[in-house]
Amino acid sequence: MAPESIDQKLSFARSRLANLKALIDGNRLTNDPDARQHLTQEFFLHLVGATEYLAQLVIERRSLQLASEEVTVYKVARELEKRDPSDPLLPWLKGLSADTRKTALPADPYSSEGLVYRTINYRNEVAHRNTNPFHFVMSAGPKVAFFWLDPRDHARGHSDLPVDVDLSKMFSVVDERCRTVLAILALA
Repeated sequence: MAPESIDQKLSFARSRLANLKALIDGNRLTNDPDARQHLTQEFFLHLVGATEYLAQLVIERRSLQLASEEVTVYKVARELEKRDPSDPLLPWLKGLSADTRKTALPADPYSSEGLVYRTINYRNEVAHRNTNPFHFVMSAGPKVAFFWLDPRDHARGHSDLPVDVDLSKMFSVVDERCRTVLAILALA
């Protein structure tokens, strides 16, 4: 795995984010549900894909004994912790993982932990279950789109942030953490 592959996945996610923002800016997000779903799926697939590529790179650089088809960021962090609990990659890798099946949405869904959790949860829901995570608020002007905080449970309500702001924040936290891991690996 090459660091450039991670950059490429992040670039693809950034492009899909720009495409979604163009739909929003053109007031077309509600008019083209196929494009909206397609771009949302690709955004999350590429963003989470960057973390999975990063996990592959860590396996190679740290010579961990994990099969590539079983790799998740969580498993790589766990394996790394067994080997060297003081490894500087650990907090960053842990900060890029969340087990959305076994843990609840963090109390603060806008914290870095909450944004990573939601990113992984949306990827699972949107890409693997074809869930529509959008909630639209009708107004006198353009319709405003929000994400459900947890598409599996609408009772939790929708985000306080419009979709484009939420997506930008998710992208930023994942991008920053991936780049930090890459920088640490480059020093090794």
